[in-house]
Amino acid sequence: MSAHPPIDNGDDIRRCLLEAGAVAVGFARAEPISQTAAAEYDDWLQAGCHAGMCYLERHAPLRLDPDNVLAGTKTVISLAFSYNPVLRRSPQLPVIATYAYGDDYHDVVRRHLERPVARLRDALGGDWRICTDTAPLAERYWAMRAGIGRRGLNGSIIIDGHGSRVFLAEILTTITITPDTPSTRRCMECGACLRACPGQAILSGSRIDAHRCLSYLTIEHKGDFPPEADVLHTPAGRRTLYGCDICVEICPHNHGVPVTSISEFTLRHDIAGLTAAQAAAMTQTQFSNIFCGSAIKRARLAGLQRNAANCLDTEQ
Repeated sequence: MSAHPPIDNGDDIRRCLLEAGAVAVGFARAEPISQTAAAEYDDWLQAGCHAGMCYLERHAPLRLDPDNVLAGTKTVISLAFSYNPVLRRSPQLPVIATYAYGDDYHDVVRRHLERPVARLRDALGGDWRICTDTAPLAERYWAMRAGIGRRGLNGSIIIDGHGSRVFLAEILTTITITPDTPSTRRCMECGACLRACPGQAILSGSRIDAHRCLSYLTIEHKGDFPPEADVLHTPAGRRTLYGCDICVEICPHNHGVPVTSISEFTLRHDIAGLTAAQAAAMTQTQFSNIFCGSAIKRARLAGLQRNAANCLDTEQ
């Protein structure tokens, strides 16, 4: 006798994926993204708001249609996984974004989805592909098309009852699943995130100007900080070791929500007490050992030490 109930409809598929740790699952009919969404993204790129993330421009044509990622895609399944931490770093320490407290979500979410997707493939046939920010897909667009959340002024997807501390993932499949009602919902639009952003990086239309964003500057930007990046000299900038949570922390939708149930997102011991001075003195071997399987490897040792040097004026 099978250890699992049979899978024969969308509710069964949703249940299977929720059991894998997702806090929201929705289905959207696969088709090219809307002309409006495509034009908005192109305008954002043309304005140079992606800063040094040139790969976004290169991949822009591919993200227009999920069929470019998996040929014959009929359904986009959008999922959200909470990373709201159980434990926090001391507020006396420089900031490390909470999404990077535990293991790298690209790997964790994929591991959580591999077994249920294999089960779905066996039960339903067709082709299936798991995407964890590893393919050129318009993730937030598909989250809204699949009806799993609401859009924040800072561009984040907010899951009712869980907030915006969520990782998005997609499963593309060549089988047809009845789509959910798309969401057009917005956050409460209180404007707290706009007022709190130290670089005033949040633009109209839920867009971000990466040039002014502490997350971009301390994670994605390579090399010396650009001299025009004044946000790095603000009190918030001087306290930023890796990433920024200010617009997330201030958001009312994130208050009083449950912590993550996924143990791999727990604050790592080596990250819990890391100071800027320790990061500045780190060797490559230490960096590789401490951040093995961590999203912080994205910044590389040179980037982390650059960030640490900017913090050291305030850390005694």
